[in-house]
Amino acid sequence: MVRIDLAVLAGVGILALACLVACGMYVYRCSDSYRARKRRTRAQRRGGRTIPRLDVSCSQAEATIGTQLSDRCRTSLYRVMFGHADDESIVFLMAASRDAAQKEATEALAAIHCITPDEVCLHHLASFRELIASGVSEDEDLRLFEVARHGPDVSLWAEHPLFLTDDSTLLGKWAELYADLARQLAANAISRARA
Repeated sequence: MVRIDLAVLAGVGILALACLVACGMYVYRCSDSYRARKRRTRAQRRGGRTIPRLDVSCSQAEATIGTQLSDRCRTSLYRVMFGHADDESIVFLMAASRDAAQKEATEALAAIHCITPDEVCLHHLASFRELIASGVSEDEDLRLFEVARHGPDVSLWAEHPLFLTDDSTLLGKWAELYADLARQLAANAISRARA
């Protein structure tokens, strides 16, 4: 009986040792130093030159795709907040005037949410020019999406706004903003992981 127990124990020990060796090899092969060594040996075998990898992050200006807002946006765009402080959404729409924007937003939101126009709570109605004047972003067109600022920095961007317009340049600018924010988030995560 003792021999069987010792044989099982020896088998488990050998299996554990094999697992440790396999894990060690896996960790070693995933390390940056191993990958760099592999790249150097591959380059030497090929006899060609390799292009060194530059760990330089793109500047804010380089990362921007450069969508330009249409003239229609610049002359007719309005942004309005809908709801209450705890449940608030941002709405973008095109209108001929401030009064028309208020009326169109009220009617559209009442229809969307199946409520009467009297129940629609709108506030902070602002035109394109007002949003540009009050914003702080380097790219003036991105100022449309600023919701809160802390000094010279934007602390909150418009999340999931409702676009009551078919202007593709406005949608493109919003997509550009969120692509850049996602890039910055990924770069920060990679930097933290490397540290």
